[in-house]
Amino acid sequence: MTFRQYHTIFQNQPFRWFWSGFTISVLGDGLSRVALTWFVYEATGSARALGWLALCYTGPIIVGGLMAGMLLDRFDPRRVMMVDNLVRGLVMLLIPLLYLFGWLALWHIYAVAAIYGLLMMISLAGGPTLVPALVPSGQLATANALEMLSFTIGGVISPVIAGLLIGWMGAPNVVALDALSYLCFAFCLTRVTMPAPTTPHADAKPRSGLSEAVQLLLHNPILLATTSMYLVLNIGSGFMAVWLPILADSLPGGGATLFGALLGVIAAGEVISALLVGSMRFRLPLGTLICLAEVLSGLALIWLPISDQSWLIGSGLFLFGFCSAPLTIWAQTLRMQIIPAHLRGRTFALLRMLMQSGNPLGGALAGGLFPVLGMSAMIALTALVIGAPGVVGYMVRTLRVAGVAPVAAEEAV
Repeated sequence: MTFRQYHTIFQNQPFRWFWSGFTISVLGDGLSRVALTWFVYEATGSARALGWLALCYTGPIIVGGLMAGMLLDRFDPRRVMMVDNLVRGLVMLLIPLLYLFGWLALWHIYAVAAIYGLLMMISLAGGPTLVPALVPSGQLATANALEMLSFTIGGVISPVIAGLLIGWMGAPNVVALDALSYLCFAFCLTRVTMPAPTTPHADAKPRSGLSEAVQLLLHNPILLATTSMYLVLNIGSGFMAVWLPILADSLPGGGATLFGALLGVIAAGEVISALLVGSMRFRLPLGTLICLAEVLSGLALIWLPISDQSWLIGSGLFLFGFCSAPLTIWAQTLRMQIIPAHLRGRTFALLRMLMQSGNPLGGALAGGLFPVLGMSAMIALTALVIGAPGVVGYMVRTLRVAGVAPVAAEEAV
């Protein structure tokens, strides 16, 4: 195991600019999400108001995702992402400005969250659309590991920083930092130089509908299998979002602090795993590794109901984070190798929309199942839902043998 791959990929100036801007933007998004949630709760004290905020953040993704994919394929994805960041930065800036003049109302928060949800898929699908043009194929796994690190580290750091800043400068003013992060990302994108395309796709650009992406998904066994597996896994993650805070509260010395600590150990497992995976090459095909990691992710949760010791439960959650983090890295590497360049925007937007729909679906199902099944059975069901797709996926031979990775790094120092 060596970290030579990270040293090599950061010598790539266009990728370095892209990743730096993307990471800053992820951190800013985390700040504003916490700040707006706290502001709505503080202003209303209402769980229903928080539910409306969550709906505004996530509901428009379906429409926005379809729009994002078509824009990314029809136009230069770098320029589309630049415009997206400028628009979202200006929209976010409205929150502190309205607050400054005493005009900020609850509906303003909902409107800004809805615009965020409408446009967020541009960056989520834009990254995997752009990255294959910036790095050689031998560095895709490392690039995807760095994207995973951006999300994971942002999820750990942003809430802590936001909590400190809210008390110091007020929640609406914290959102100004998110607006600044969008402007930083837009600037970084101006520094990204795109290589000339080797294969012209001028004839494909006018066909900007979603039908080609749907056909590719339905007729490619690897895309169909991994998308289905991850959709089911995300349903299991939605289950966890319901029972984990209840479990944390039921443990000796439990409460909000322990809940935050348990989330932290999951993130710690993800960070360590992503770092290792991005620096290693494996003898097993990526498809086999995906199936194995998904099975191990489910098994990591099995022992949670057998103990009321926080350290033992934390160990299981750490292993869950450690085993589940490589899934996105490996699958995205396969997808980048499969999806034609002129279809990446639409296809990545479609795939990520489908997979992300599992989390709210899982949360809704768990809300009805938990009172009936209880904690132990609910955790066992979660482990089954998360782990079983790995067994099923291994039966798909095309996936099982997909993506044979070289043992040695292909790139020179």
